Amino acid sequence: MSIAAKTRTPLEVAAERLREISLASPEGTLLGSEEALIVQLGCARATVRQVARLLEREGLLRVRRGMNGGYFSARPDADTIEATVSAYLETLDMEPSDVTVLASALWVEAVRKAASRDPQAIEPTCSRLKEKIATLKDEATFDAVRVLERETQDAIFALAQSEYIKLIFDINSAFSRRRFAEPIEDNDSAEHRVFVREWRNAKLLELTAIGLGDGELAVLGAQLSRKIWHSRLKRRFVALAADTSASSRQRG
Repeated sequence: MSIAAKTRTPLEVAAERLREISLASPEGTLLGSEEALIVQLGCARATVRQVARLLEREGLLRVRRGMNGGYFSARPDADTIEATVSAYLETLDMEPSDVTVLASALWVEAVRKAASRDPQAIEPTCSRLKEKIATLKDEATFDAVRVLERETQDAIFALAQSEYIKLIFDINSAFSRRRFAEPIEDNDSAEHRVFVREWRNAKLLELTAIGLGDGELAVLGAQLSRKIWHSRLKRRFVALAADTSASSRQRG
């Protein structure tokens, strides 16, 4: 036994064991009653209850009380993880632009992986998205662009077959949505029309390269599309920060 293992508390040992049991069982499996877990984990009742609360927070255990009750295996829900982690990020002193930069890096990797798939398998998805994006007018609203951006994200993450990258990307996106719920209403400005046109062209390049299986070109397209998107959000951040600062001065 390692030195690290010897220094673990009974709570840590029991929690690790119960995690293993839960993950080895199909979701919803009855793992036993409290009495059964006391015997199985070899620890006190108070420890089992502490472990149960810990694993409930982790999404790996569900406790049902009363008739037909007991401890059941569970799996954490992606939406819950996104909400919890993005809420935690709000407690940190973070620059929103840092979150966007990380999201961009994750997106580029997802696009690279998608471009490595069998071109015949991914071409229908790329063609469908290109048709939608190509019809987007320069006068389209930010919300209309955002709908297509999210649809493209979902499709390309599915092609990339990387749930981990998608999860971290979605956590970053959830944090951004919590901090900046509404876009600036500048849909009629010349600057916005330029953004729509540049975003559309970059997305078409990105999707064309993925469909051709050209990883290098796909990465360049992804970097360009995220640069355009990041620039748009950065202007939004600055404007919101300025509005917040002005409001604070007025209150002062």
